[in-house]
Amino acid sequence: MKDDDPPHASTSETAAPMGLGLTGRERLIAAGIFAIAGLLVIALIAAFWQPGPPSRVIMSTGAEDGAYHAFAQRYRAALARAGVELVLQPSAGAVQNLERLRDPASGVSVALVQGGLADPEAIGGLVSLGAVAYEPVWVFHRAGIRLERFGDLARLRVAAGAPGSGTRLLAEQFYQRHGIDPAGTSLLPLSGLKAADALERGEVDAAFIVSAPEGAAVRRLLAAEGVDLWSMRHADAYVRQFPVLTRIEIPEGAADLRSNLPRRSATLVSVKANLVAREQLHPVLVDLLLDAAREVHSGGGVIQRPGEFPSLDASEYPASAEAERYYKRGPSALRRYLPFWAVVWIERFIFFGLPLLAVGIPLARLTPAVYRWAIRRRIYRWYDQLVLVERAVAAGHGSRDALLARLAQIEARINRQRIPPAYGSEAYTLRTHIELVRRRLEDR
Repeated sequence: MKDDDPPHASTSETAAPMGLGLTGRERLIAAGIFAIAGLLVIALIAAFWQPGPPSRVIMSTGAEDGAYHAFAQRYRAALARAGVELVLQPSAGAVQNLERLRDPASGVSVALVQGGLADPEAIGGLVSLGAVAYEPVWVFHRAGIRLERFGDLARLRVAAGAPGSGTRLLAEQFYQRHGIDPAGTSLLPLSGLKAADALERGEVDAAFIVSAPEGAAVRRLLAAEGVDLWSMRHADAYVRQFPVLTRIEIPEGAADLRSNLPRRSATLVSVKANLVAREQLHPVLVDLLLDAAREVHSGGGVIQRPGEFPSLDASEYPASAEAERYYKRGPSALRRYLPFWAVVWIERFIFFGLPLLAVGIPLARLTPAVYRWAIRRRIYRWYDQLVLVERAVAAGHGSRDALLARLAQIEARINRQRIPPAYGSEAYTLRTHIELVRRRLEDR
């Protein structure tokens, strides 16, 4: 640019200012900043997003006369107090419970599963909320039959659950460890109370039952006349052969002192019932289910000591991260002091409100500073041009008319700017400085 040339003005600089005294270009920049902030909020919400807990959860239980269903009914009552409906789906047993958990179309989110059924290649997406109870292997037989070893059952008619059930699978494993082909034995597809009925009527010689002591069939057979409970002489050997088993002792009268049940002390082996859930189960529901599990299972019983269950020890499934936190520190602070509905709303605020605050607070502080910079930039940018004219006047360079024309152009540009009233004094100061330079030029 030559000294005599007036400063060139771009179209964007001369555009008519709009709202808040901002030019179209400045408004576009502001819109871009807010768009980036909005995308950042969306990204934060997406990164930490978790939907609210459902008010309805489906649980696969087991036979309606079994211990699993009895436990689940107590779970349902506990969750109902928090406003969550636990829908119970009876099943053929632990194997079907596990199949339902693996099938997303079933809608089942949680189930009680017998120990020893976990397949390392097919447990993806499933997590353990803890073992909740012992499930002893009960072998009841007619009183006239003498049993020394498990292999003696091979010549008897044995009710051992339906094919594919957890009870049948464990019974077949016991036979196989004794070198007996289950296909060559009389294993009948009877379980629960049907097995108890058949044994009492003499239709079977023995019943192989895997159940917690609370199961209706176990309670009935412990009290049945003409039926004995077999005490396993080789319990320690079975524990070595089957890592999922635990050796347990049932003292005489432990189930019912008044009726002295069982009538003799017995040594049994036991698996553990696991509370298994889908990995996506909401953390608040994990807390509620574990609250219910503690309420139902933490007391002492025929077998377990008080406080022994629920427990994550030696679980066959990967432990839920939320369950691990629960066992270490108890329910979350929110769940400890607030009702379920309040926790839900607070968590929603956390997921939506915190990203807004994280971005909104810095943006709220930055916006006034950017606005002040944008307005003052229109004023102070002309000082560079004014300094050049002032230096030319001081040095005696350039023609008087050209320098006056440049001052007039700078002043005209300032006059065309729509400056907010709060910054009017700064524009007046610039005009005053222009007038001072003009007077010096005229004096020259």
